[in-house]
Amino acid sequence: MKHILPLMLAALALVSCAGPDVEDAALMSSESAASSTMVVCGGCSPGYTMVSSTCSARCDSPEHPCLPRLGNESTCAPNATGIITATPTNIRINLDVTTLGSTNVCWSVSNATTGEVWVAATGLPEALFTQAPSGCAVAPWFHAGDNMVFRLYGGTAHTKVLASVNVTAVGYH
Repeated sequence: MKHILPLMLAALALVSCAGPDVEDAALMSSESAASSTMVVCGGCSPGYTMVSSTCSARCDSPEHPCLPRLGNESTCAPNATGIITATPTNIRINLDVTTLGSTNVCWSVSNATTGEVWVAATGLPEALFTQAPSGCAVAPWFHAGDNMVFRLYGGTAHTKVLASVNVTAVGYH
């Protein structure tokens, strides 16, 4: 079922931009179907990013003219998505016993080769915490009063935040 939905959406997108020759609109190779990319006339649908574009006689119509450097046929890939959690998000540190607290950070990305988790304390630059397509890692360095944000990025370009979680630490006696 997980692989059928992207194919159904791709077919719907292709049919909606195909113009009068709907049969030719089903241009999707088995390779692109396996990686969830789709080929459409015109631009990519919301939730997809254009990977490449070209001029195609198949798509040439008044609705999709071939424009220089833009083409009229696009190869589209789904946008990367991800989730990140921290348990707990409110760390309570018994200062009569220790000065450190910890949280367990878990993450997962879809439509990206890996995920990078970066962490930053309030007012400080981000630092790479860990990276993998999914996983969990302990952050054992929290002191009372710390407020940190963990941000999940798709891939290694460090450009688009997919999700984030704030963690605070409070001390008590």
